[in-house]
Amino acid sequence: MLKMGVAPCWQKRRSVFNHDWLKNQYMVALAKYLNLLEGKIEDRDFEGSFVQSVLPEWELHSREATALAKDFEREMSPRVMFDRYPLSLCDEHTKQWLGNLLHVLWLTRYPVRCWVADAAECAAEAEIAYSQLQESLRSCQDIRSSDALRGYRDKFIDFRARCQDLAKALEKFPSEVRVP
Repeated sequence: MLKMGVAPCWQKRRSVFNHDWLKNQYMVALAKYLNLLEGKIEDRDFEGSFVQSVLPEWELHSREATALAKDFEREMSPRVMFDRYPLSLCDEHTKQWLGNLLHVLWLTRYPVRCWVADAAECAAEAEIAYSQLQESLRSCQDIRSSDALRGYRDKFIDFRARCQDLAKALEKFPSEVRVP
């Protein structure tokens, strides 16, 4: 296996979504809110703003999870190496047949389609859990109070678990273009 050191746009997108936002911001905030619901900590400002300000960030970012899964095969296939120097100097016929051969070998040697399906499924499950949580919260009289939201704790736990599953699925993808 040869690893090519150029970090494609896909890898940067994954890093921004999974590491910068999902794991290091959003899931941390979800865990903190669960601690509030369980009475382990107090933070009145965070308690009053989480459901209205932080929780809905999912809606702004969730499409990127689906796009990362959808775009992986096309953007991280070793045939993208023919778009870069020195392979970009090959004639079009060679780029086509050799690029396709590398792509098929890559699909044979790595569980690419499994990674993609797993990440897409995890993104869909997180979206469902988020929608169910939001639907439940519509019946709450005071979404700024952790006391009023304690009854929804299981919905928050489920959503956080689906976010964790998504983060793990995205971590399975290789961080570099691999040539079989």
